[in-house]
Amino acid sequence: MKIVLIAEVKEILSKLSKERELKREQRIALEHSEKVAVLSAKKARELVRKLMEIDERMEEKQACKIADLLPKDKDELLAIFAKETYVPSDEEIEKILELVKQYS
Repeated sequence: MKIVLIAEVKEILSKLSKERELKREQRIALEHSEKVAVLSAKKARELVRKLMEIDERMEEKQACKIADLLPKDKDELLAIFAKETYVPSDEEIEKILELVKQYS
């Protein structure tokens, strides 16, 4: 299963909408992604790659969630890891938040 970022959903559905009429669910997903996606698909993927370099234990799904939500503080970031076995250290949290700030 491939994890798709909200920015990538926006890009994929935008291209598809130029080729043909979207189905109802696709239109809803496109509208949502247009409202929510802050970064371009390329920038979001780049952020995911850099986030995963901070600690090899960070999974792609966690990095993608961070890139989608762009948390602004420690509490928002820790909510992403609430049900995960890996929780970043305080030092890693600061690195993650600083990296996210560069992309926001």
